[in-house]
Amino acid sequence: MRNTLKFRASNLIEKAVIFSLLLLVSTNSVLSQQNDTVFSAKNTFYIDLSTKGAIYSINYDRVFHESDKIIYTYRIGFSILKDFVALPVGINLLTGKENSHAEFSLTVMPYIDQYKTMFRDNDLSDKYIYIIPAIGYRYQKRTGGFFFKAALSPMIILDPRSSNFWKMNPEIYITGNVGLGLSF
Repeated sequence: MRNTLKFRASNLIEKAVIFSLLLLVSTNSVLSQQNDTVFSAKNTFYIDLSTKGAIYSINYDRVFHESDKIIYTYRIGFSILKDFVALPVGINLLTGKENSHAEFSLTVMPYIDQYKTMFRDNDLSDKYIYIIPAIGYRYQKRTGGFFFKAALSPMIILDPRSSNFWKMNPEIYITGNVGLGLSF
C-alpha cells in the first residue's frame, strides 16, 4: 500500500512538472504576439484564506501580459504566525474578457515551521515546499475595485530531509482557498 501511494505521488509530481512546462511554453508563444490592453487596473492586493498549509497569506498580484484570449498574472505574498512563515510565489493564467474569469495557477510556497529557531545553535525549524496547481474562478473588473477568487487544488507537500535535500516523501492533500481584495 505504501509503495502504491509513493508511486501515485510521484505520478502526480510528474504531471505537475509537465503542466508547469506547458504553461511556460505557452507563456513564451503568447508573449510574442501583439496584444490589446484589457486591464487598466493591473495591480491587486488581497488576502488569501486556505484550508491547508498557510491558513492565510497577504498577496500582491500583477497583470503582466494580455492577449485576446489569455491574461497572465504573477503573485507574491507572505504569511507569518507565531510558529511559521510562508512565502507563496505563483503564476496565473486567466481566460475571458469580462469580469468573470476561469483561473489556472501554479504556486510554489516555501514554508518554515518553528522559523524563530532557524538561525540558532539549537535549530528546531522544519522546512517544507508546497506545490499548488489550482483551477478556479476569479472576479476582477478591468477598471479596478472589488477582487474575489476561489480555487480547488491538489496540494503537494515536500518535506526535504536535512541530510539529503532530494530525498523527499511527498504528501498530497486536496485543498481549497478563497481570496478577497482590491484591484487598482
